[in-house]
Amino acid sequence: MTAKAEPNKTSEKTTVTEKQEEKGLTCGIIMPIATMSPEYPESHWTDIRHIIDTAIKRAGFIPRIVSDSEDSTIIHKSIINNIYNDPIIVCDVSNKNANVMFELGMRLAFNKPVVIIKDDKTGYSFDTSNIQHLGYRKDLRHNTVEKFIDDLAAKIKATYDAPNQEGYQPFLSHFGKFKVATIENKSIPESEAIQKLLEKVTILESKISNITPIQNIPRSTRFISFKMIASKTRDEAENIMKTIVDKVGRSIKRMYFSDDLMTLYVELDDDIGDLRKMHINNEIQQIVDSLDLPF
Repeated sequence: MTAKAEPNKTSEKTTVTEKQEEKGLTCGIIMPIATMSPEYPESHWTDIRHIIDTAIKRAGFIPRIVSDSEDSTIIHKSIINNIYNDPIIVCDVSNKNANVMFELGMRLAFNKPVVIIKDDKTGYSFDTSNIQHLGYRKDLRHNTVEKFIDDLAAKIKATYDAPNQEGYQPFLSHFGKFKVATIENKSIPESEAIQKLLEKVTILESKISNITPIQNIPRSTRFISFKMIASKTRDEAENIMKTIVDKVGRSIKRMYFSDDLMTLYVELDDDIGDLRKMHINNEIQQIVDSLDLPF
């Protein structure tokens, strides 16, 4: 008697994945990606990303970090839109990265489904400890990884389907009745969209031409200047300087705007080196760009 062949599980999973990908259902990923400490180097997060991607595909979704976007928009806008719009999200809170916890907070505030995972070296946070966390070994021991992938895939599917189940209660409902924040998607004519993009390109070109290369700043010069796109009110200028102090306060001696509020001057400490000067220049330029773009 011929033995009955076992079904090919890998083929079944691949088929399910292909069907889901045809639907274009994305599973967002919130997780650290850069080195946080010697115990959590960038290579560690690369391994974790591969494991999460595998589980998401096995669950039948398309994996994507929430900061990824096909649009040439400000990165923060892409993150918020993806956190709001992705049908399901996996969030790794291992080592309690501040950006990760903030983005998780937004997802929970939107009252949308999320799967939280963490390694066995990270403790629970008070505010989210009542949400089930799926754990994995930080050392990623081989014989535990495959089980975690299967468990995560099952959890993703169950969490995505949960709102359709009778008796389902979203996260915020445990604390009372709230009006959940929403994001309005506004449609504009194609001609207006093209015009906005052209304006943005022109602004960026102007900014690039106004940047003073660090190698052209004499060693004795401690001032760096930054051009504004448009004139500011005094309150706006004060807010820009406050933001810079909060984020890049170290090594800055003083700051002030020109009388027309079109140029910001930053004076650095006397003993600042060229490498540190270049780093501060880049940091402040990024802040100015993020506050100064039209959209």
